[in-house]
Amino acid sequence: MADATDRPGTLREEGDGRGWWSVVGRLTAALLVLAAVYVGAALYFQDRPPAGVSVAGVDIGSLTDQEARAELTREFGDRTTEPLVLTLTPDGAAPEEAERVEVVPADAGLSLDLDRTLRGVTGLSFHPARLWDHVAGADRDLPLYGGVDEEALRAEVTRLAADYDTDPVDGEVGLTPDGVEVTEAQPGRTLEVEETVEELQQAWVGQVWDEEQGPDREVAGVASTQRPELTAAEIERFTQEVLDPALAAPVVVEATRGEGEQEEEARAELARRDLLQLLTVEQSDGALALGIDAEATLDRVRQDLGRLERGPRDATVRLAGSSVEVVGGQVGYALVEEGLVDAVEAALTETGEGRTVAADVDTVRPQITNAVAREWSFSQMSSFVSVFPSGPDYEARTANLRTGVANVNGTVVMPGEQFSLGAALGEVSEEAGYAEAPVIVDGELVMGLGGGLSQISTVVFNASWFAGVQLDAHTTHSFYIPRYPAGREATLALPWIDNLWTNDTDTPVVVRAWITGDEIHMVLLGDKQYTVRTVDGERRDVTRGERREDDSEDCVDQAPSEGFTIRNIRILLQGGDEVARDDFTTTYAAADEIVCTNPRAGGR
Repeated sequence: MADATDRPGTLREEGDGRGWWSVVGRLTAALLVLAAVYVGAALYFQDRPPAGVSVAGVDIGSLTDQEARAELTREFGDRTTEPLVLTLTPDGAAPEEAERVEVVPADAGLSLDLDRTLRGVTGLSFHPARLWDHVAGADRDLPLYGGVDEEALRAEVTRLAADYDTDPVDGEVGLTPDGVEVTEAQPGRTLEVEETVEELQQAWVGQVWDEEQGPDREVAGVASTQRPELTAAEIERFTQEVLDPALAAPVVVEATRGEGEQEEEARAELARRDLLQLLTVEQSDGALALGIDAEATLDRVRQDLGRLERGPRDATVRLAGSSVEVVGGQVGYALVEEGLVDAVEAALTETGEGRTVAADVDTVRPQITNAVAREWSFSQMSSFVSVFPSGPDYEARTANLRTGVANVNGTVVMPGEQFSLGAALGEVSEEAGYAEAPVIVDGELVMGLGGGLSQISTVVFNASWFAGVQLDAHTTHSFYIPRYPAGREATLALPWIDNLWTNDTDTPVVVRAWITGDEIHMVLLGDKQYTVRTVDGERRDVTRGERREDDSEDCVDQAPSEGFTIRNIRILLQGGDEVARDDFTTTYAAADEIVCTNPRAGGR
């Protein structure tokens, strides 16, 4: 019987098992070797393009990545320093009006994008095709791409816009006495920054620069036109349709005043030169309109028609000797302004006789008519007499009184008007006939222009007191002067201290004043409304001054005067009944006796 080990079938099975494992081992080893070689090749070729690869015609095959970048930079670097041309054509402008602006790519953040350019031919890749290209070579020309720093590009375009942009210039129509001046409208332009940045970015980044076709060095930017508010077309329309017809011929304004033999005519011709100064050009929302200076037009018309105008004159009165006579008033004439300027403006659109305007002249009645004046009646309302010191020492003072009384005489105070002694006296100056005479300053007599006029003020105050008219303002002297009624007297120191009263009757009051000897007389003529009763109180709180000697050259002798307080009441009666009263309390300071001891001093 044979041994199992000698069985042929068994031996074959054991031998076959060892063979398969051997084959597997050898195959695995071979695969590992191949894998190692594959990976090693991929690692080796990751830093260099395959042989035969070029960029825009520049061979970079078999160079390292760093060498390839250096070669491309050397070959194409000048493309970032050579200016691009940015063409700007505002909308609506003709192509030949385009402006060409240079942009240096490097200054605008435009560069070579070598990362994108070399992507796919450098870097670690286990793709069989990539490795095959490295082994067998690759006949391939790659495009060169550009890169963009958007912030830098926007800054550069913004800078260009600052130089490129212009504001629109409105047209203008000006009128001068010499003619019409027209300023042509000019459109503005604006470089649209964001849109232009996008155009430059797309042109640069999307650029394919190959060997046959270099980069497009001209890029169309985006610009817009800024239209002026007032266009040339509107100026032309206004000039032809409105202004030229308005200035085509004179505008004539005619007027007539009065009737019959009193009729008088006048005309004003507004010639082209006049119209150029009276008319205005107004602009609103891009449209022009013709205006007219109303005040200037009326002034110009009055240069020729003004002789037809005159103010009305109220009826009044005047002193004729010792009586009052009425001075008749007269009507006035006034150009009717309402509607006149509108009529002149309307005539500007007319031709022929349509350019003649008829102006109205109104009759203006006086406020105080002759009929009213004839109803006035005049009688003596009051009278007052005041004695003044005379003689050689008082010549200057007396001269002032004569001048002042002459100026006040004949003053007419119309109903409702206020009498002012300062206004009636006129300017107190040497030229007006006034001289230096003693006046009271700080309780002492000194020389002053118009000295003595306070006596006229006292006369005026008493005349108005007894006439029963409204007393408005008066000021008593600082110390008492014996020739005046105590408490019923008034000083004068123009322009600070005046003497005022109002005619509160319906009839004019006429002042009649004159000097006889050493007396000032004053009579008020008018329509007296009241009976006047006067109550003069007793003097109280009497004081006395001192005696002083003064050796100065400007000393003025001064008599002593007691100081005291007194009350004066004016009662107005009508039909025996009291209707009003005025109550005054006056306190006088004591006046020192001053004796001048200097021979060169003096003045009365």
